[in-house]
Amino acid sequence: MISPFFIINKIKDFVKSDRHLSILIVCLVIFAVASALMFGHTIGGDAISYIDAGHVLGGASIDTQEAPPDFIFQRILTTFLGVEIVNGLSVLFGNISVGWFIWDVFLYFCINIIFYKLLLKIFRSHTTALLGTLFFASNYAMVTAGLGNFMDIGGWSFYVFSIYFLWKYMESGNRRELITSALFISVGGFFKENAFMAYIPMFFILLYENRHSFISFLKKIIVPTVIITVPAMIHHLDVYLAYDYKYTRWIEINRTTYFYRSRILEYIKSFGSLLNFLAPISFLGFFAFFGLKKDLKIDAKRLIFIASVFISSIPPILWPGITQRVLFMVVPGLTILACFFIKKYEKYWYAFVPILALYILSSFFMDSFILKAVNLPF
Repeated sequence: MISPFFIINKIKDFVKSDRHLSILIVCLVIFAVASALMFGHTIGGDAISYIDAGHVLGGASIDTQEAPPDFIFQRILTTFLGVEIVNGLSVLFGNISVGWFIWDVFLYFCINIIFYKLLLKIFRSHTTALLGTLFFASNYAMVTAGLGNFMDIGGWSFYVFSIYFLWKYMESGNRRELITSALFISVGGFFKENAFMAYIPMFFILLYENRHSFISFLKKIIVPTVIITVPAMIHHLDVYLAYDYKYTRWIEINRTTYFYRSRILEYIKSFGSLLNFLAPISFLGFFAFFGLKKDLKIDAKRLIFIASVFISSIPPILWPGITQRVLFMVVPGLTILACFFIKKYEKYWYAFVPILALYILSSFFMDSFILKAVNLPF
């Protein structure tokens, strides 16, 4: 039998080994609880189509479901594993809301801890990694959609897992890390299609490494590409044969469903609520980068990594529907950029705390006050 003192000692050892990570975990618990209490995360909207997709996968007739067939087929196509896991946890805990929230919280902890580890590798500073991850973890889309009966956090998580192992590959040159990165993209594509965006940094890193030989590049990229594309192609073919449904149908639906009198104003509102106080720090981080790149050993390959993380957010930005949870793909890159400014002035870390506090408050009270004031029809 494990003694309580043994557990306490293990916790003490963990806290001593990385005090900043311990602080992060405590904050994640607070954010998750606050999200559940303040937003409620009731089953409705898009959540219905995910639940109905689970019913159909379980053998129920499509005609007996509440959501439109196109929506149900799209969930089966792009969030197959997410739907199945939520379905299984719902049966295990006897409640769809409880099972779904447990899954979201699990991914919430995983994505933020791995992102912390990534920032720690890039900036070699626990303080910078902690502050950067707190901005990431308390983002408006993360605490609302990420913990709120959507599947997006699955795609975000596997995207972050993939770029973390890609960075490890850059450090070590170990092909195992590259294959692991590709596997996370491959599996992540069954949780949400935005996980596939991690292929963009991988492509550019391998292209740079093999810039002197296109044949070498092809040899290096082909195995990760096969790992990513073949399972996805098989699944898409299976859904097409079973339901006569293709991803192009979802694009057509979104093009006709979303109409904005001014896409520019919609982008301003969505990005403003998504980024708020993170935006100016990211802007300042761009200038801080030039003074720190030598000290942080940001060589050409690492610069390409950071730039390609930004490039990987472009396809989601161009999606017909403009929402914060779709635009969230810009947040990893902007957080990394912000960390250059944080790193430059990290000895004054306490000066970032009030800004972070305002950012957190903005995220949690965005729906209650801020968006009601600015979300006017245009």
